[in-house]
Parts: sequence; C-alpha cells; structure tokens
Amino acid sequence: MITTAKTIQMLLYDGDLNGVMYIEDTSWQIGAMFSSPRQSIDDLIAKADCRKYGVYLLLSEEQVYVGQTRDLEKRTRQHLTDKGWWSHIILMTTKDDSFNASDIDYLESKLIEKAKEVGTAYVDNLTKGNPQKVSAFREVELGKYLEEALFLLKLIGVEVFEHIRRKRKAPPLPEGNMSVSDFVKTAMINLLAAGYVFSDEQLKLYSSVEGSKEYTHRALPILYLLKDGETREDVKKKIRQRYWKEEFTSGNQRFLLFSQWFKEGTNYGARKENFIRWYSNL
Repeated sequence: MITTAKTIQMLLYDGDLNGVMYIEDTSWQIGAMFSSPRQSIDDLIAKADCRKYGVYLLLSEEQVYVGQTRDLEKRTRQHLTDKGWWSHIILMTTKDDSFNASDIDYLESKLIEKAKEVGTAYVDNLTKGNPQKVSAFREVELGKYLEEALFLLKLIGVEVFEHIRRKRKAPPLPEGNMSVSDFVKTAMINLLAAGYVFSDEQLKLYSSVEGSKEYTHRALPILYLLKDGETREDVKKKIRQRYWKEEFTSGNQRFLLFSQWFKEGTNYGARKENFIRWYSNL
C-alpha cells in the first residue's frame, strides 16, 4: 500500500489547543477549519474570515449539533442565544468561499448521518438535514473534503464521529397527554433517532429475562434481538404477540420492543413507571 505524506498547519491564536485555532491540510486543498471555545467567539470572528458558506458543529461533552449556513459568522452569533448547552464550536469552510447551498446541504446531511450512526454523542438534530442535490462528480469531490475534515477533527480531539464506548445520556422522555403504549414507543423512537446506540453489555442484559423481569414482570426480555435475516414473522407467535410489529435498530442490531405496558394503578404486568425506571438507567 502506497502512503502519501501530508503537512498539517495549525495556527494557535492563543498559544494553546484550547483556544481559537485555524487548521489547514495539504491534502485538503481548498478546505479551512476553525475551532473555538464558546467564550472566545468574539476573538474567532475578529481573527477569521467567517462570512462564508460552510458547515459547523456545536459541541459539549456528550452532545453535538450539526448545522450549515451561508454566513458562518452570523449563524455563530445566533447560536450564542438560541442554544445554551454547547461549549465549543467547529467551523468548516473553504479558503475561496466556493461552496454553494447544495454543497453544504450534502455535507450537513452526511455529518448528521455519521454522528447518529456512531452514537458516541447525543445528536441534537431532529431531522436528517435538507435533501442532497449534488451531481455524481461533485459528490466525489465533497466526499474527499469530508474525509479530510473527519481526519482533522480526530486529530484535534473531536470524537463525535468515532466509535467510542462511553456512557451516553438518553434524551428526555416525551411529554403531553398520550397513552402508555404511545409514550413507550415514542420514547424509543426518539432515543434511537437521537443517535443512541446500546452497548454490547446493554444488549446482552436487556435481551435476557434476568435483566428485564424487574421491569416487564414477565419471563420476557425488553429487547428481543433479531438474528441476521430474521424478521418478526420468524419469531414464535406466542412470543411476538408480546412485542410491537415495528422493528427497531441500534447500531447494527435489529430488535423488537416489549409492548405490554400498562397505566399506573394496574395490578398486573409492566407499568409506565417500570419503563421510566428502565429508561433512566440508560
């Protein structure tokens, strides 16, 4: 395998890796990346040309938001007031401002997809981004841009696109007046849509009767793991009738979710409070 050497340039405006930073890469050609802690946004804007098309990441220890904009400076200032949880920002653009709206739509959607697939951090995006509308030729070019961007992010310690096993926080439980069944199903849909990935240990625990019976009050697991090629219809009827028809997916694992949850005050079976207790342990 032939390897290609590359030169990476990092300008540390504050003299350390925790301050405002500008990064270039000889393999990235037109690419440019800026990194800044939240409290240094004014310094970032003063030192960097941010009035360009680009994509960006808002980051905290356990959360990420991926965005795109035609004016990185304006959008950065906007997020100082409309999102209070983030502590660091990454801007990804070009030296010559050559991105267009389709380019940044494509990059945003790919980064959201990657972050949710990996599941290292809770992804604050509620959608998958705008539809991708780039030519096959442009897709190749943007793929190379994205590949180098991910390499540089890893280099500076941004781990939201890396497969790292660590404790993740589940998103808040759904609110509003809904049945227990809808409450449980919506909670699971939101959990997986946020990019949460069950660890191997969790899958082993909650797909076992021993790890689930204190919540389900039955000799049935909360998660029924499906084998490769297996569908719900392949599961024995007396078992599958206790699980929802929908298949859920966490990482590479497909599973069925136990569906027999009842409202508070019921003297039998699993109750809403049991599910809430299980969810709070994730």
